[in-house]
Amino acid sequence: MHRFCKYALLCGILLFTVAGAGAFPADDEAPFVRLHTEEGMILLALFPDLAPYHTANFLQLASSGYYADTYFHRIMVDFMLQGGCPNTKDFDPRNDGQGNPKLSDVVTDTEREQLEAIAASLSARGYVGLDLNSPVFLKAEFSPTAKHLRGTLSMARRSRPVDSAGSQFFIGHHRSASLANLDGQYTVFGHVVVGMDVADRIITAEKDSRRGADQPAEPVKIMRTEVSTGVASLTEDEQAAYRGMLKEIADADSSW
Repeated sequence: MHRFCKYALLCGILLFTVAGAGAFPADDEAPFVRLHTEEGMILLALFPDLAPYHTANFLQLASSGYYADTYFHRIMVDFMLQGGCPNTKDFDPRNDGQGNPKLSDVVTDTEREQLEAIAASLSARGYVGLDLNSPVFLKAEFSPTAKHLRGTLSMARRSRPVDSAGSQFFIGHHRSASLANLDGQYTVFGHVVVGMDVADRIITAEKDSRRGADQPAEPVKIMRTEVSTGVASLTEDEQAAYRGMLKEIADADSSW
């Protein structure tokens, strides 16, 4: 067999083996989000087959600019760093971690028009109309086999009810006992491709006990987010990192 053919066959077998460990999206459909922070860029790969609701929600919020000017408000070395709370925009640490997206943040323009029409109709009939400022929550999409690893992207939620995720996400720092305890309890929906060095800088920042036990003294801001589709949208180095990430997840026996 020709040397190139042997190489191509080997690559195909390797990619099939890696992809077989999880329902990773096809290369031309893979969604990515870039978090441009004050410490640098974090590139995230999302897994729609693992958690379709959470993936769609994150892409919607990232596309709309919802995360711009929010801060990483909770940092715990060897555990995780958390961000995505809209309340962090008001510079009042007392309400950090309590915010949630509103109905108006997640609907399309067409859906907004429909809801406004329904609200007007209800109001004309004497009912209290729909409130587009009411909070919305996601159904849990827990996986019994997808693990929380270093770099895992997962969604924060309230302790009760479990169907209470919104916009706040966290990135796993190290596969500690604390992080492993979240397996099957929180929704995994993506992974860091590049930028864990940025996450390391964010999570090791000085804390201010006056702000809260796990709150940084000077929180790092997400300046903007970018959404792209397809592995071809990445640089060559990022594509290589993406392939390496898939293999690391497979080697860690994190599957779905």
